[in-house]
Amino acid sequence: MLILSQATPSGFYAALISSLNTDCLISSDRKSTGNNHEVFAVQTVDRKLYIVTDPQDVSAVFRDTASLGFDGYLNELLISFGFTKEAIKKIWHKPSNDDEKMISETINPERMNFIHLAEDIFKRQLLSGEKMDKIRSDIMNTLHQSIHWRQLDFCTKSFNGNGRKISLYSLCRFTMVEAATRSLFGSHLHNLDPNIVENMLSFGDHAWQVIFRLPTFLNLDVTAPRKKLMDALRVFVQLPESQRSEQAWAIKNVLDASDSFDIDFESRACVLLLMYWAANANEHNIAFWVISHILYDENLLELVKRETEAAWPNGTLDINYLSANCPHLEAAFNEALRCYGGAVISRKVLQKTIIGNKELQPGHAIIMPSRQLHMNESAWGYDAREFDHTRFLKNRSLDRHPAFRPFGGGVTYCPGRVLAKQQVYGMVAILFRRFDMKLAVGGNGTKPQFPRLDDTTPRLGIADPAKGMDVLVDMWEK
Repeated sequence: MLILSQATPSGFYAALISSLNTDCLISSDRKSTGNNHEVFAVQTVDRKLYIVTDPQDVSAVFRDTASLGFDGYLNELLISFGFTKEAIKKIWHKPSNDDEKMISETINPERMNFIHLAEDIFKRQLLSGEKMDKIRSDIMNTLHQSIHWRQLDFCTKSFNGNGRKISLYSLCRFTMVEAATRSLFGSHLHNLDPNIVENMLSFGDHAWQVIFRLPTFLNLDVTAPRKKLMDALRVFVQLPESQRSEQAWAIKNVLDASDSFDIDFESRACVLLLMYWAANANEHNIAFWVISHILYDENLLELVKRETEAAWPNGTLDINYLSANCPHLEAAFNEALRCYGGAVISRKVLQKTIIGNKELQPGHAIIMPSRQLHMNESAWGYDAREFDHTRFLKNRSLDRHPAFRPFGGGVTYCPGRVLAKQQVYGMVAILFRRFDMKLAVGGNGTKPQFPRLDDTTPRLGIADPAKGMDVLVDMWEK
């Protein structure tokens, strides 16, 4: 799940777009201050940006909820996704005693404004319990149905006797987005648009253009898929509830809340697009990197196959066992999160405060680049930029280290982190249970180069592989 706290404030857009590599940009600025991790400031046209890269300072930012806030950036994100001006006013309205429709016991007993209510609904869907179990079950059922030998033509490059050569990137992209789509909307969006998954993938590839609010002539890549998604969602939000029976609990309740706050249908479709995109922003990429590293390491491959096979008692996948008893898979998952996460976490300074012995002034912004934390040599060693899953095996507490922030932190700590992990683990387990898989080698028998991450596009979460760099896999049905 995408961490909404990783939306980038508009004052930093120009720097991001001109550099196309936030990590290099900030590393360069740090060198000018002695290459330490002290808080430093960058002046943009409309505000000052405080750059925070020290793990302890980042922890202090997450703790200080009185002086530092996120609502302003969330508002910018909603505007980017197309909320109308009238809807923006309504979503921040805090219900009073006169707003009986907005504070009913079933819709909003805590009298939240709409946007905080929608956040709360989304979090409750993803907390451990019956609601999360339902959406997880829908995801796993879809993965079981999608990852079948006769349904893999979409990612097949060639056939070799009884085997296939497949694109791992295509496999991860489609199956993960298909699973998330059906867990949120059932079959309804597919009925409205049979190409809904392909359109979400295309939209996700260029969503940064929407968030950065590029002029129309610069965001043509995202225009068509966005229109198709919005066309389907506009119809969906106006269907009677009896025709939305397969929707997730969170979707139903956000739409109920939209009705109680009298949000217009266009903005209802926009909020669902934001939720839909957030649910699909990272899982397919992290699955790609995890499976790629497993296939490139034959020893790790055998260990993961052994671990995941034990999660199939009586031929049924036990997702709870899988999540708790696969140390090598978990280490590879955490190391992939560390190496390929590139989002920027942000806060707004609401009142004067001290972070890292520096006084921060209200009205300005704090930027916390997760990659700066994850590549910190003081925390991770001289080989911080190298993938080594064994670091999480040698030190089991590293997943709680303040320099490890793949899911953000504080009040915006990603509520979907557990579900995201289980979705990736489930895909790995199903693949290795049903197929024999090995890295496709070149004509000379050598392994192809491991794909590089894409550092030419602003990152909103887990990085894509560089253009043209895929992992081809030889696969046979067991």
